[in-house]
Amino acid sequence: MLKSLDILLGLSVVMLIASMAVTLISQAILNLLASRGRNLHHGLADLLELLDPRLARADAEAIADKVLSQQTIGGRFRSWLPPRLRFLSYGEVIHREEFVKSLLELAAAYDAGIKAEFDRVNAELANGAITVNVGLAALESTLREHPAFLKSLEAGRLIHKVKTETGVNKQKRLYQKLKAIVGQRIDLAEKLGQTLRDSGIETPAATLKNVRMLALQFEKSNPELAQDVREANALLQEAASDFLAVIYLNFDNLLDRVKLRFTATARTASVLSAALIAIGLQLDALAIINRLAMDEQMRSAFVQLAPTFAQDEAVKAKVGGDGKSSAKPGQSGDAASESGKSAVGLETEKYYLNVLADRGLITWPKDWQAWQENWQQNASLPGVVLSIFLLSLGGPFWYNALSKLLQLRSGLARKDDEQKAIRQSSQAAAATETPVAANPLQGERGDLKALG
Repeated sequence: MLKSLDILLGLSVVMLIASMAVTLISQAILNLLASRGRNLHHGLADLLELLDPRLARADAEAIADKVLSQQTIGGRFRSWLPPRLRFLSYGEVIHREEFVKSLLELAAAYDAGIKAEFDRVNAELANGAITVNVGLAALESTLREHPAFLKSLEAGRLIHKVKTETGVNKQKRLYQKLKAIVGQRIDLAEKLGQTLRDSGIETPAATLKNVRMLALQFEKSNPELAQDVREANALLQEAASDFLAVIYLNFDNLLDRVKLRFTATARTASVLSAALIAIGLQLDALAIINRLAMDEQMRSAFVQLAPTFAQDEAVKAKVGGDGKSSAKPGQSGDAASESGKSAVGLETEKYYLNVLADRGLITWPKDWQAWQENWQQNASLPGVVLSIFLLSLGGPFWYNALSKLLQLRSGLARKDDEQKAIRQSSQAAAATETPVAANPLQGERGDLKALG
């Protein structure tokens, strides 16, 4: 019984070490793809389509893009990113009241006078009545009267290039690019404003101002209330409308679906990372089990390593980070502590992977030829496939399994020692209590040298 348990202990240690490497790779993939922000972006676009069914999907995604790219929500990268990489600037956390206020701010930043001036400048440029510099100066003057809208354009560099360009043809091309950006933003702001008006918000700027002032009054009269409670009460009183009702009644359910989509994405990344580790390191679960079953010295070494490994603070921190990696987008976290856990986990992972390599359980891929030869001679496809499945269970699973196996082995070992002590004491007692039978051949009768 203890032998089988020791084999499972050794297998759990190996899988937990490899699972930590899987977690490092899968987290890198998810961060590189900005999976949290992108899933949240799709969810907010779904909510906007629910708010206004006439809103096109592209427009809903563009509005969600503006919301999650704000400096206070996301904005890790700014306007220098090309459109295809804009998802890298998406925020990963947004609250219900924050989303409502962001929509109101985007709508309040726009004024109908911007479109009137924009159309006038473009018409005069088309007729040749003014130059690009004159038209840009007039348009920029109008935009500066609405700084929030100008900032949302994220076109400061482009405006500067148009102003400083000396070549006429290139200046016109740059202005056409600026014209497309401003036109798209005006069109998007008008569609958002129409959606809000249809949903009961006639003047977003006035509504937003009233909400802020009421929240400030709540701060003064009820300082014990949490910030989200004050904002929610202010919105319910000053922005009560179909717009608010649709968002409030669907936001939490939507985040649950976003969590499911992100979990599915994380699961896919975990399986791909497990396949990369198992194939790259030629991790053969069947060979590991056979080695542990036949090699008593290796089995004893892993049994001694298991308690130390389970109590390692770096391993605990890494496994704790693994459990948080699937948290729902919309929940906050400490980025500094997570980066520290990743650094500690990397050093710990290198150490324990070297432990496995020293015992011959994994093979570092030195070069392609050596890796291929070892694959043909030692690794087996069924064992590697089994390793992929076991690794995809995740680090927290193997950490819990290792902890429970250690507790079970400790109990069985203690029980086995007690039974052995009982058997030894029973044998000793039986030896002292049983009388020694006399030898019937003792005396003269049994003595061949006796005389008589």
